[in-house]
Amino acid sequence: MGCSAAVTCAVALPAAAQNSTEVSELVVVGYRAQNAQAVAEKREDDRVAEYLSADDIGAQPDYNIADALRRLPGVQTQFDEDEGRYVSVRGLNPSYTLGALDGATLATAERQNRQLNMEAIPSGAVRQVVVAKSRTPDMDGNAIGGTLNLITRSAFDVSDMYAAGTVMIGMSDSQAVPGEGFNRDTDDGLNYRVDATVSKRFGSDGQFGVLFGVNFMERNRDQERLLPQMVPGAISATPTPVSTLGTTDLLWSNYPNTITRYGGILKLEYEPVDSFRSALTLAHYKQDDNELRHSQRLRNQTGNNASFVRFNDFPLEKPLTVIQWKNNWDISERQHLEARASYSEATFLEPSNQLQFNLSGAALNFDLALNGDGVPVASNIDPRAANPANYVLAGNAFTPYEDDSDEYVEEVALDYGFNTKPGDLGWGFGLGAKWREITRDNDRTTWNWVYNGAPLTLDQFDVQHSYTPIYANFNQLFIDFDAFNSFFQQNRASFTGGRDEAVTSDWVFTEEVSAAYALLRHAGERHTVILGGRFEDTKTLVERARTQGTNVTRVAREGGYDDFLPSITVSYDLTDRLKLRAAAFQAVGRPNPSQLASGETVNQTTGAINRGNPDLQARKGDSYEASLEYYLPGNEGLFAVGVFRKEIENEIITRLTPGAGPNGEDVTQPINVTTAEVTGLELNAVLNTLPLPGLLSNFGVSANATFLDGSFDTGGTRGAVDLLQGQSDFLFNMALFYEQGPFRARASYAHIGEATTSVSATDASGLSDRIDEATNTVDVQARYTLTNGVELIAEVRNVTDQDKVNLGGNGVYRDVSFYGRQFWLGASAKF
Repeated sequence: MGCSAAVTCAVALPAAAQNSTEVSELVVVGYRAQNAQAVAEKREDDRVAEYLSADDIGAQPDYNIADALRRLPGVQTQFDEDEGRYVSVRGLNPSYTLGALDGATLATAERQNRQLNMEAIPSGAVRQVVVAKSRTPDMDGNAIGGTLNLITRSAFDVSDMYAAGTVMIGMSDSQAVPGEGFNRDTDDGLNYRVDATVSKRFGSDGQFGVLFGVNFMERNRDQERLLPQMVPGAISATPTPVSTLGTTDLLWSNYPNTITRYGGILKLEYEPVDSFRSALTLAHYKQDDNELRHSQRLRNQTGNNASFVRFNDFPLEKPLTVIQWKNNWDISERQHLEARASYSEATFLEPSNQLQFNLSGAALNFDLALNGDGVPVASNIDPRAANPANYVLAGNAFTPYEDDSDEYVEEVALDYGFNTKPGDLGWGFGLGAKWREITRDNDRTTWNWVYNGAPLTLDQFDVQHSYTPIYANFNQLFIDFDAFNSFFQQNRASFTGGRDEAVTSDWVFTEEVSAAYALLRHAGERHTVILGGRFEDTKTLVERARTQGTNVTRVAREGGYDDFLPSITVSYDLTDRLKLRAAAFQAVGRPNPSQLASGETVNQTTGAINRGNPDLQARKGDSYEASLEYYLPGNEGLFAVGVFRKEIENEIITRLTPGAGPNGEDVTQPINVTTAEVTGLELNAVLNTLPLPGLLSNFGVSANATFLDGSFDTGGTRGAVDLLQGQSDFLFNMALFYEQGPFRARASYAHIGEATTSVSATDASGLSDRIDEATNTVDVQARYTLTNGVELIAEVRNVTDQDKVNLGGNGVYRDVSFYGRQFWLGASAKF
């Protein structure tokens, strides 16, 4: 839905004015115009916030909203494989980031946590994204990190009719892994992206509006992956038999995958007078993954711990639905009212067929060495590993499973403001209330089909391929699941067992939050002050299984807490171009559903209990920040520097507490005991025109850098560590663009610094930690305008073929993946 050159795009009012019904139109042409639009909106917002607008969202090869947000200062996108999934703001866990669509809280069904899965929402699906880093009383309190608001288009953005669309075709250069078979009719193939948006105003005075948008993407690519699970500390550059080194486990897992993303939005609007607008929005986005996972493990042990060949398929389904009815009413020149009701639903459905054939006989022997990059390399491998006849079906069993996580969010909100619109001078106040109920239903089903005949061996079901995995010197063995499935169907009577509802893993979590706020606002010619407080009362109910031996019962537990969250936000224009901002506020980070609702297991021998903890309190954070921003004339550029500090209490860890049970049993459960803090510096610069002569003046640049210094208490004997788990100390983004006549192009560079992804609470040496290496990615795009409204587009994603590497604390590779590049050609048009 991205706007193209010479396309008329509506400018959203800044976040501080989102309740207003005033609309203006602006002809937005190219990267410069988009930069100027974002700079203007940032300038007018009373909060510290960042903006991405329609063409800027779709102006790079970004597959979804999370992908696009990585280009903003202080924002880190956490990737699932080769595209963005979660968003972290200012160094904090993505569970601290709250997401909304036109203000309606988005459901997320990430099984265990609150991390907002944004894979399904394509980068062109919305008109604008606002990342609010500071919090005013009218904003939800569950946002220690920040708040994302995805703002959709409106038929009232333009005076009559708007129609735009993009069609693209592409390919991936990562196609080495064999992937045809079992629900994948072809291997690899072309990639496709299509989106279209149409809006129309009608009625005698144009008082009705309808907007309809659709999107579709299908993408094929392979992932090649090595995961050294166990590497002896005595490894060296000299190949050495593992029988003398100790237990060694090298796992190759290679994934051919077809990702299909589709969805749409329907928006019906009514504006009988300028002072009132009502809108009903229905949005549905879905991502389906059809992934095969072919694995082979070399391990010098026997039995269940032996080397193996394994097959999994993951036909994942991740739909997201949002329904919202929103009304904005300017009661008078100084009074406005917004009423909103919304429903959001998300699912994470993961069914998987899995087969594993273990190497029979003696432990496999091979030599192990460490290459110059820190990768464990196997050589001189026992020939038995290459013969499929030597692999026996584990347990002679076929063990598929299905995980189904569903979340439902119901929300009602009412906001009243007096003299609080942008441009209103003097004193004003705001009042509001919100009610929200979240229900998360987690369900697991397993099957165990045991074959009663002779042990099945891999040579009965293998398929021959000439494929050498990364960092290997052997041909990988592959399971022909179609052949096994046919055998299973034809010999069903010879398989015993069946379905297990796995009720010990099933739980339901319900959270009800009732909130009310009050704020005061005072504005002068140069300043704005917003202060006030928000009260939130939270009630929780969990239903889970209690397992004691063979006895499984369902139990329900209630919990709850309340918080008062004060805040103050100040902005002051030191000059016409120089703006100072400052804010201090409190926010919360509610526990993850699994931490509250996980099932309870009682050890039959010791009586020890392992469970979730419904009595957990929310994490609570104090945030302080200030920024100084210099704006160039006409909003053609920006120089900004910002500092912030966040101090978080009630961090959650899982710990064994002796004697904490009802009868003095030991209890292992999540508890609120630790703390975390982070201090940061953000630098941001936008220059729409470089001070260069001639044609070189057609270049422009934007760049930002974030420096983070964080620490948290591990809750173990290691104590506090000077890092934030999963977060980089340094982020840097730069985009260089060129516009001349009908041609424009942009290259974007993103650096994500090294990040510690797993921290041992007891190993002070850090050797047990896990670390993501720094990444450097480059994406490029070129556009050429044929006529007013029609553009040709060429894109390359991951130009440098950046891999993803995770290391142990000793610098040895523990996980490395290659995804390849993506190439796209297409056209966009506006009518």
